[in-house]
Amino acid sequence: MNMRILGEPYGGALVDQVLPSEEADQKLRETKDMTGIQPFIDFIYDSEKIANGAYSPLDGFVDSTTFESIVKNNRLPNGLPWTIPIIITIPNEDEKAKEIKEGEEIALLDWDKRPFAILNVSEKFQYSKENFAKTAYGTTDTSHPNVYDIFYNYGSTALAGKVKLIRRLELPTVKYELSPKETRELFKAKGWKNVVAYQCRNPPHTAHEYIQKVSLENSEIDGLFIQPVIGRLKKGDYKPHVIMEAYKQVVDGYYPKDKVVLSSLSITMRYAGPKAALFYAIVRKNYGATHYIVGRDQAGVGKFYDPYACHKIFDEFDVGITPLRYKETFYCRACRSMATENTCPHTQESHVLISQTKMREMLKKGMELPTEILRPEVIKVLNQGDVILE
Repeated sequence: MNMRILGEPYGGALVDQVLPSEEADQKLRETKDMTGIQPFIDFIYDSEKIANGAYSPLDGFVDSTTFESIVKNNRLPNGLPWTIPIIITIPNEDEKAKEIKEGEEIALLDWDKRPFAILNVSEKFQYSKENFAKTAYGTTDTSHPNVYDIFYNYGSTALAGKVKLIRRLELPTVKYELSPKETRELFKAKGWKNVVAYQCRNPPHTAHEYIQKVSLENSEIDGLFIQPVIGRLKKGDYKPHVIMEAYKQVVDGYYPKDKVVLSSLSITMRYAGPKAALFYAIVRKNYGATHYIVGRDQAGVGKFYDPYACHKIFDEFDVGITPLRYKETFYCRACRSMATENTCPHTQESHVLISQTKMREMLKKGMELPTEILRPEVIKVLNQGDVILE
């Protein structure tokens, strides 16, 4: 029997507040007599991830003490590094919800207004939106998508408390959505001890494939865990099913079958640059990863962050996962291979480098996509039409 041990969850124990079926059925019946709120979609996704342990050691939405500790120190009150407050707010237009009291048990409703979780309210508190935006995202500029949400979609009153999941969310890519408990069991069944995780939010191109495969060449690594964020993205991003289908084509066609696990992470994308990179590494640690790939400008948006700040933050905070840092990758026509500035001596005229923004523009205009950086199977998926969020 293989007794290889995966890395431990962040904080030492995996939170598991998914109710057993009988208890869940009972709680579902009780929700008829509870106050119910339909929170902003960010908080719907986060509720499930708190309950299934993806955000361990958090077992609920943060209270005011934890919120202040994060925004002031980038740490939880117990000293563990944590960079983005996980809050839930009362919808501003919901007058009934404003009457919620501390100590009350309330039902959380999904996008179809159906109960899916229970929140035990331990505290109601006001928070500074300006401080949240500035400390987590480095700006109060509402052209930043997450900052816009804080100012215009988040309520002004936050609720703290433990979350218990009655049922899993019904997601469009549910067949790919695994919980931390499920991925850990899967990695153990494969005999993996050292797992490298890859964070993304776009269909794969050969630059992504290159750094994934270089990571797999590390003799310490047993397997690769590819987990695209496909929850609420922003306008102009690819649709979730497109991202997953494109990745499936590449994984099936170009990777050893026993070396890769492809799963999805349905949460709202945090475009917080280095702070998001650290947060996503913590999440992947909870899913069982021991190593974490960090490319150029991970979780960045626009010109808000230094492209390599996401590398440097891992020198400042130790979250118990090994970062594998890579510079910008491109196809070099002279080298006739993928490369970085560390391995290629040629000028930019030889480099084929295309942003996802440019690629989406080419798709909209019906232009031919570059075969040097896209597998034909991915081009076929992208050329099917209706692939961009409008």
